[in-house]
Amino acid sequence: MKRLYRSRTDKKIAGICGGLGHYFEVDPILIRIIWLSAVLMGGTGILLYLICWIIIPQRKTSESEFSFSSSPLRRSRTNCKIAGICGGLGERLDIDPVMVRAGFLFLAITSLGLGIILYLILWAIIPQE
Repeated sequence: MKRLYRSRTDKKIAGICGGLGHYFEVDPILIRIIWLSAVLMGGTGILLYLICWIIIPQRKTSESEFSFSSSPLRRSRTNCKIAGICGGLGERLDIDPVMVRAGFLFLAITSLGLGIILYLILWAIIPQE
């Protein structure tokens, strides 16, 4: 039976996103992006994170941590306009980076700069290729 744990090795704060990434077999950075969006769009992500921190147990050992069969999310060096965020997301999600750029632009215009804030945060947390 598959169990949900907080990660001991892949963590930024409490290992919630690393544990969810391991459980759902996806890159934890994608979980972090979704969580960050929930925080920035009303703050519900903060309360949910605290609840998960309390109810999800931490893995006792670092054994059997999930390793990716595909490449993890990285900022692109080849498809780069500003910092390579959109190029890296496009390559990882197998979509045209122009669509990702349009999404960030849409968020920047319609939600009082949320796209710009999200882009800057992703620039800080996603490693270079």
